[in-house]
Amino acid sequence: MRIREYEHYIRDLLELDDIQELRKTHAHGRRDRFVHNYAVGKLAYRLARLLNGNATIAARAGFLHDWYHGHRPERKRFSFSGSDQHHFRISHEAAANYGEHTEVLHAIRTHFWPWGRVAPKSREAWAVWMADNLVWVVDYWQSAKISLRHGYQNFMYGEVSQ
Repeated sequence: MRIREYEHYIRDLLELDDIQELRKTHAHGRRDRFVHNYAVGKLAYRLARLLNGNATIAARAGFLHDWYHGHRPERKRFSFSGSDQHHFRISHEAAANYGEHTEVLHAIRTHFWPWGRVAPKSREAWAVWMADNLVWVVDYWQSAKISLRHGYQNFMYGEVSQ
């Protein structure tokens, strides 16, 4: 698969200012949120094709699954004392306001299962769920590897150990 094929399905999303702002915040470990979302969308696209699902829905849902992880659209930024357990709802709402297809919305809403309490019911939703979990593991693994190589005590934020 070429990057152009995947980007064809998310071209309009790449131009949104709120999407570009994802580059300013970290996701899992040291990767920024844009890179995480891009990787999830790309892998979900591939998995949907393998599962004979709709690659367009999987690509868009994967790319938007953490659109507003950590902040609400109307407030732009706010901090949580811990993990954001409702980010799937906020991302779902933002995608709905953007006019995304109901199948894209379902995949976004269910990507946090079982914590989100609604299980994926379509091939595309399962592709997004699988892609997010696999990319999450890779994100943390790469962050830990880099941190160990550089002697960081806290691999999440690159704090040097004494």
